[in-house]
Amino acid sequence: MPIPKCTIEVRHLRYVVVAAEQGSFRKASARLGVRESTISRQIRDLEDALGSSLFLRTRAGVALTQAGESFVQRARCALTQIDFAIRDVGAIGRGSRGVIRIGLFSSLATGFVASLIGQFMADHKEVQLEFLEGDHLELIPAVRRHQLDIAFMTEPHEIEDFSSIRLWTEQVYVVLSKADALASRSEIAWSDIRRRRFIVTEIAPGRDIEALLFRHLSSLGHRPDIQRNRVSRQTLMQLVACGQGITLASESITETPFAGVAYRRLVGCRLPFCGIWSDENDNPAFRRLLSMANLLSRVESNAVVRRPHTH
Repeated sequence: MPIPKCTIEVRHLRYVVVAAEQGSFRKASARLGVRESTISRQIRDLEDALGSSLFLRTRAGVALTQAGESFVQRARCALTQIDFAIRDVGAIGRGSRGVIRIGLFSSLATGFVASLIGQFMADHKEVQLEFLEGDHLELIPAVRRHQLDIAFMTEPHEIEDFSSIRLWTEQVYVVLSKADALASRSEIAWSDIRRRRFIVTEIAPGRDIEALLFRHLSSLGHRPDIQRNRVSRQTLMQLVACGQGITLASESITETPFAGVAYRRLVGCRLPFCGIWSDENDNPAFRRLLSMANLLSRVESNAVVRRPHTH
């Protein structure tokens, strides 16, 4: 014979547990702010539905039956889990817990993003951060597919269907062998390197360096000589040290030393960096990170906000 279904609400559990703790429906009423008659009736209805008495009722108060003791033990566990669930949901909603997925164009070792992440984690220790390093061709689609909450990258020429904020700029450096004649200079002009061979990686930020080279050297009437290599950034630096060519790097990357490599400031060349995100993103923890990024950028310079294009 099937067991009849019994609908139990959270308030029923609280009435039973508090009544058991207080040993009285009257005292439970005072603690819960609910009429004694309501508590008594609700518990009686629950007992009828369960087919078993939970309390022995006397003039002095109430005491648990054997069935009641078993019920209260499990009811306490259930209420504890419900309270945890409520707190967890509230913490996620406030942005004090959760996961933020961050796309990175350049190194996290130093610079604006490093300061931002350090400050954010100090204030939000229970938020988990996940990172993906790539270039525009990888990061922008990931934001569009909601695989990333935000991507920090060099500012694209056009950003459709996104919101963005310019956060910081970085000085561009020429990376060359210490044996190179230009290494003796403190800074280098575009005209000094217009006929040189540039080597870049096929991974980030190789494509963006190529775009930068074409944009600036074409204005000088030169088509840049660029050799692409399917190597890591570390291997690329080793090739530069061996004199295979020169390359460019943003300021944050120059904080990492490589044997035999020199960094020289490229005159009049700074890269703007921004954060891009989808307006459909409702992750509260991400919104807190974005707010902190905006605040941090204002300390260094006036932030420039662009809204998404409409078609």
